[in-house]
Amino acid sequence: MNISDLPSISIVVPTVNKRGTLETLLKSLMELDYDRKKIEVIVVDGDKSGKTEKIVSGYPFRIVKDEGKGLNKARNLGFKNSTHDIVAFTDDDCVVPRNWTTKIAESFSDPSVGFVGGRVVGYSNEEFLSTYAEETVVATMPRFKEKVVTGKLHRSQLPAGCNMAFRRSVLEKMNLLDDRLTYGFDDVEPAERIANAGFKIVLNPEVVVFHKHRVRLKEFLKQNFRYGRGAMLYLLTGTRSLIQKWLFRYLVGVFSGIIVLALPLLAALITENPLFIVVTFGLSVAPWLSLMGFYARRFKGEGRMKRIFLYPTVDILRGFAFAFGALYQL
Repeated sequence: MNISDLPSISIVVPTVNKRGTLETLLKSLMELDYDRKKIEVIVVDGDKSGKTEKIVSGYPFRIVKDEGKGLNKARNLGFKNSTHDIVAFTDDDCVVPRNWTTKIAESFSDPSVGFVGGRVVGYSNEEFLSTYAEETVVATMPRFKEKVVTGKLHRSQLPAGCNMAFRRSVLEKMNLLDDRLTYGFDDVEPAERIANAGFKIVLNPEVVVFHKHRVRLKEFLKQNFRYGRGAMLYLLTGTRSLIQKWLFRYLVGVFSGIIVLALPLLAALITENPLFIVVTFGLSVAPWLSLMGFYARRFKGEGRMKRIFLYPTVDILRGFAFAFGALYQL
């Protein structure tokens, strides 16, 4: 695309700056290799302490005050205050490369494209959980390696809210983002809705942001607990989609596994028969051993015994956190 043909882009950043990472993002937005006249940055501020407003005041960006009642509410508020043809969203714990907006603009070159999602890469791989997020069997962030232009989403190609963009006219036609979704899957739902309305969605690995993953286990499990709550809210919206069907099957599978595990344990407590303890132990370690075998094959010859042993443990803890988050929300 010629520079003169590039569309104008609004960038919306919802924030409460809980992790203190906002300024790093703002600095990266200042370095974008895009015509400054065609960019506006809107920071939706849900921080009631006034610290965020002070940080943003040092940049040529607009700030919109938010009541802090949900991520999609904040995104919708930012969208309503934006003016440009393309509206891109990222989060305050991300850093964007210089070509981020250029790659977004190129992805919208086809006028039938309504949504663009990009890849999310860990900002630092020095921490164990940050590396795990990149290598786990179940992706925590989008990791597609080839560009996809499609009319429907697949569960292996889900977008992330910290790296998504919409054609303004399409999102208006879709009646904006669903602000009932507050804990997760708030980014998957609009992409599915846009695809179902007949618009193309583009998943482009060249549209990349760097994300500061959770590096403490407690924070990481709490995040997955919230994702579980969001998954249940998504299921309860009343719509029917491929992603919802997959979520339903996943949750049914997890809870069925918990019940199967609980039955011999209950029998052991009632009958005091040690055989039931052995059965419970066998059922407990079987998933862990299966995952350990998977990682052993993946890291064969690399000498990563620590990861082969610990990754399955984190996988299982994460799955339980997600499932109990869904149960709690229900």
